[in-house]
Amino acid sequence: MMKHFFVLCILLLPLLLAAQTDGSSVSGQTEFNFNGTAGYVTVGSQTYSQLRFLPELKFHKFGIGLDLDILINSDMNVRSEDWDDPKDIINKIYYIRYAERDNPFYLRVQGFSDYTLGHGLIMNNYTNRLLYPTQRNIGAMVGFNLKLPFQPGAEVFSSDLIKNEILAAAAHFKPFTLSDKKSLTGLTIGALFAIDRNQYGKYEDKDGDGVPDVLDPDPNKKNFRHDLDGDGLYNSVLPDANGMYTTEDPDMDGDGILDSPLVNSYVKDHIELYDPALVHLLDNEILPLRRYGDAKEVIIAGLNYSLPLVENDNFRLEHYAEYAKINGYGSGFIFPGFYTKFLIFDLNLEGRRFSDKFIPAYFDHLYDEQRSGVVGDTVLVTKDQSLDPVKSSLGWYGKLSADIAKSISITAAYQDMYGEDTKTGKSVMAKISLDPRWIRNLVEASVSYSQSNVAYFSLKKLQTPSAAINGIVSYRLNDKTVLSGRYSERYVDFDGDSRIKGKMELLKCLSLLVEFQL
Repeated sequence: MMKHFFVLCILLLPLLLAAQTDGSSVSGQTEFNFNGTAGYVTVGSQTYSQLRFLPELKFHKFGIGLDLDILINSDMNVRSEDWDDPKDIINKIYYIRYAERDNPFYLRVQGFSDYTLGHGLIMNNYTNRLLYPTQRNIGAMVGFNLKLPFQPGAEVFSSDLIKNEILAAAAHFKPFTLSDKKSLTGLTIGALFAIDRNQYGKYEDKDGDGVPDVLDPDPNKKNFRHDLDGDGLYNSVLPDANGMYTTEDPDMDGDGILDSPLVNSYVKDHIELYDPALVHLLDNEILPLRRYGDAKEVIIAGLNYSLPLVENDNFRLEHYAEYAKINGYGSGFIFPGFYTKFLIFDLNLEGRRFSDKFIPAYFDHLYDEQRSGVVGDTVLVTKDQSLDPVKSSLGWYGKLSADIAKSISITAAYQDMYGEDTKTGKSVMAKISLDPRWIRNLVEASVSYSQSNVAYFSLKKLQTPSAAINGIVSYRLNDKTVLSGRYSERYVDFDGDSRIKGKMELLKCLSLLVEFQL
């Protein structure tokens, strides 16, 4: 516990010194706040008491905040997983920010609850906080907008500054800024790119044997599996009758494929029994051994443009289009796309066309959960493998947001795709928020539901592997204290049957916190 306290003091020291002990400000341009929360939170199946400190320092366009989250179990022990690795120090950053996204230069280092690339065909509403507090990812967004001819700009995004596995980038310019044709001066052309460098990165491999711990029968045993001869396949290390370890090669000819049990007695006698995580035998069909320790990436690139058609104080109309290609799979595009803002409404309408092996918003709100998963306890599959059966489709997408009487905000979106054998063409999202001015002392209240890329949408089947529910209510008790409750629910198809059954495939997180300001 002393180690935890020492780290806590080191992290707090710069901000406490900057505050110059007055607790509020150094000058008219500098502001210091010390907020926090106390309550409980559920992580997996275990409930912890939570004590969270959020000191912040703001100076001109620059701001920095820390997230010192201490979880204590029923035995009054601090959750060690949050403090036992040097990378945990980075994860104590709440945010580092400079300027706004439309400034000449801007920077964000933080957790992202909603990140969209372009018009969302590649990455839409992605969050790196989905698995919080089990996983605490600190990402970054940095970009620029130059006040030069053609107004070039670019942005780079990382979901996790430690691993840097999920990355995205965008660049844009306006080719007709110097043109006499005023109708074209607002045209913006852009390029988009996103990559997951290792879809297996969701899982840890603490013993470094190339097999994620979730599949490893003994994740604490060092060198349980090795590639001793460097042929790309793992040799099993098995104890003999005297308890000594001997090795055998399941790929004697070195062709990178598991030998047939008809010619290799070791495969016949041992592989199915001792290596269920590395080989799957079905109807005498021999599949290659997979080294899950090797990265399996997915890359998506695209192009887009947008063109303002009408812009005034009461009405705005913009036309846009976007194209995306998943490397090794299919492609899709939005055309035509229109955005309009009038009265209390914001409306998007899009025509969409997708080829075989393509789904929109591959990097969506649930991506950190869906990037890979275990099927049947022995096989690890990645999200891109779900693209193979997807058939081409044609359809539309619409999104409507409204601010009703400055009291209730409603957002609803729906996608409907049609095509021969199309089974993933429906998506739906809805969110309702109350304006805090409507109810005395209310700080925030909202509930949302989403479901993406399903065969059909039905109110009788709200629980699907691509569905999520989120809700929050915050109520101010006094000037410095807020009571906040948060709930999230999502579903994981652990047995691979495309259905959600029982509590085993339900993941939920409930927290009740008191937020305070010192």
